Amino acid sequence: MAQQLIIFNADGTHVVSVQEFEQDYADRLTASNIKFRSENVGENEYFWGDYETGRVVDKHELPLIDEVAIDEVVNKEILMRYPIHTQLNIICKCLEEAGIPLTDEFVEMRNFIKMKADNHNAAKETYKANPEIYAFWPKPEINLD
Repeated sequence: MAQQLIIFNADGTHVVSVQEFEQDYADRLTASNIKFRSENVGENEYFWGDYETGRVVDKHELPLIDEVAIDEVVNKEILMRYPIHTQLNIICKCLEEAGIPLTDEFVEMRNFIKMKADNHNAAKETYKANPEIYAFWPKPEINLD
């Protein structure tokens, strides 16, 4: 178990920092009227809550779900299935089939992306076709279905 400083925003509603306890730092926080709590937190525990009612919680009692982490996972899943250039191509196709004119900037962006993708794919084919010149390490095949 390690003693930690749990530092809160001005009204005590949100944790803004958690760090190892240092008495000098705690004294400076007190002198500056910054809300903090000193808590003993075990390896399988975390502090949950606000300044008034927060408590140390066992991860097995209440699993911690990090919104940023789960957002990142779903973002990666979307991008693996529909990379940005694929998303743009789908949108372009819908606009064109609906008879909506594309702006010059949009067409320029789409053409640039297509050129870069074509050049990239041609370069990969060159690397693959010349094993005596390049040691090409392909990415693993991923089945998304």
